[in-house]
Amino acid sequence: MHLPPLLRTLPLLLCTLPLPSLLGQTPAPTTALASPDSPLQQYLAARVTEAETRTRRDLENPSTWPTRAPSLRKELLGMLGLDPMPPRGDLKPVVTGRLEHEDFTIEKLHFQSLPGLYVTGNLYLPKRRNGKLPAILYVCGHSVMKEGNVSLGNKTGYQHHPAWFARNGFACLAIDTIQLGEIPGLHHGTRNLDLWWWNSRGYTPAGVETWNGIRALDYLSSREEIDPERLGVTGRSGGGAYSWYIAAADERVKAAVPVAGITDLRNHVVDNVIDGHCDCMFLLNTKGWDFAKLAALVAPRPLLIANTDKDPIFPVDGVERIHRDVASIYRGLGAKDKLGLLITEGPHKDNQELQAPAFRWFKRFLDNAPDYPAPVAEKLFPPAKLRVFDELPKDERTSTTHEWFVPPAPSSASDNSSAPSAAALAAELRKTVFPRLAEATAVWRMVSQSQSGARKTVLLAASTEPADRPGTTSALLLAGTKSDIEALMVRLLPAPAPVAAAPAPQTPLSANPAPATPDGKPALSPSPSPLSVQIRVRFGDRTDAAQLLAQTGAPESSVVEAVLMARGSAMTGPEGFEQPAWSGTEKDAARVRRRFMLLGETLDSVHVRDQVCVVNALARATSLRIEVTARGSAVTNALLTALLTANPLTLRPESPQLPPTDKNSPDHFNLLRQTTLQTLQTAAQQR
Repeated sequence: MHLPPLLRTLPLLLCTLPLPSLLGQTPAPTTALASPDSPLQQYLAARVTEAETRTRRDLENPSTWPTRAPSLRKELLGMLGLDPMPPRGDLKPVVTGRLEHEDFTIEKLHFQSLPGLYVTGNLYLPKRRNGKLPAILYVCGHSVMKEGNVSLGNKTGYQHHPAWFARNGFACLAIDTIQLGEIPGLHHGTRNLDLWWWNSRGYTPAGVETWNGIRALDYLSSREEIDPERLGVTGRSGGGAYSWYIAAADERVKAAVPVAGITDLRNHVVDNVIDGHCDCMFLLNTKGWDFAKLAALVAPRPLLIANTDKDPIFPVDGVERIHRDVASIYRGLGAKDKLGLLITEGPHKDNQELQAPAFRWFKRFLDNAPDYPAPVAEKLFPPAKLRVFDELPKDERTSTTHEWFVPPAPSSASDNSSAPSAAALAAELRKTVFPRLAEATAVWRMVSQSQSGARKTVLLAASTEPADRPGTTSALLLAGTKSDIEALMVRLLPAPAPVAAAPAPQTPLSANPAPATPDGKPALSPSPSPLSVQIRVRFGDRTDAAQLLAQTGAPESSVVEAVLMARGSAMTGPEGFEQPAWSGTEKDAARVRRRFMLLGETLDSVHVRDQVCVVNALARATSLRIEVTARGSAVTNALLTALLTANPLTLRPESPQLPPTDKNSPDHFNLLRQTTLQTLQTAAQQR
């Protein structure tokens, strides 16, 4: 992927091209991601440590947990796309058939969690009853169950679990997921389908699965055979993850056993576990949670954390760290007997040794049978017999859930009378989309400089991260007349700004390097005359900055040409200076993007943060109103830069068209929930 040629007539061109998508399945780690010493990996590890510290601080005082949990639960719902909660309308349940076993009856049923969002399931009801029944919601993991091209639903692959519950005194509703149900939808958005716009819409399939689980609890509570005060939830793998979300979000769950469904950020980001998971496993982590906080929202209700010791996608060390962190909450609430950790031998596999204690957990806490034996769970029916639909409903919207489940921001009136002011929109975006922008400021250092005739070229490293965070920088190449460049540099670099007269050695950029070592001769005057030159900046991505700068051909006077390279972009600057790319393939680029997502900030948002800080610094140095224009996929980020910079930037009247659809725009968490691209453009032009 290459940037378009620089148009010399554009005063400021900010080209922030989105990285390509991950097109295949889980790739092998590359050096950029695997090496603990790489700048990227150091940076990601530092961000993980910060999330761990914040989470553990939040769990330090168990006595205040009951009063803090409601606000954290609201945060959770927001990160699942469920705040505000969708309307809880008529479920319209339909039983399409029944199957008989000597111990239980199976009702094949469906309900609509929202109009057209069909949830297919099997309800197992024991034939021997003594009053109202405790009930288990079983949420299924990734099990492909098909006959020919017909999906039978993953509930048929997990039938032995609800059958066991029904043979032992529980009602159990096993529901399909949207990815592998009878009406297949999508879980793999950013992993391998290039649907990065899910982030901007605030959509994650984990939110839909949580919502369907909440509505399934509504259905169970409506059945006269079931005691709504004795509801539990369990599932394994993907179903284990949904068990966490449902139990944390809905306090009607009185006991939970998530099986192989959670590990911590360190495993996911530093140990590369995220590469084995699709989007359905994750909330949009805009608050920067580590997953112990999610687990703690189940407290003080009975919670058994179950896992195997050789599971590559839920490593046991991360599971144990989560248990350790959550245990402090349970102890502080006087409920340590209600938290359990079950580790059995084996890989990521459904096995009896792992499930039997889960069965006993529910008998203990929902049916008052602490010593109940756990016989083997068996699959008793051909999968096709458990299928709910003979023919799929024509009004279904399950297969397109990702298109509509989280609604976009409404369009403003044609006269813009309902559009927010530029200041109001900027304030809202700083709060909901760019919360880390407030703490960011550009810190510069000189890397190298060279001169050819009247033209001087300078390479700067620009960091927008806190001083104690290692790892990454953007790079800024400047070219112009010697006097213009030196006047600009004194305003950008800390005063005094001594630099070596000779070019700096070839050294990778780091986030917060020390100023260059002086050789006794300050290269720049500490008291230059006021600068009044025009600055033209191009924001580059995965491109050779020196080549781009050569294309511009800096004028002899009154203009400083600049190329701002996105952090992580491969580049070669003057005197052979090199900065390695974070990743060399499209698959690896997507892997980097997904790690940033899990840490609470999309890579596009990181680039905008860098861009705003650098443009702010340039504006302060020049005392000029900078003009901005962009085209193609760069338009959205250029508009955001114009809206969010401290000093107003001018958008040229002939600014190019917006992307053809929202789905072609760079991704920023929740941006399209807050505004439309048209409203963003209007607000940016108002500034």
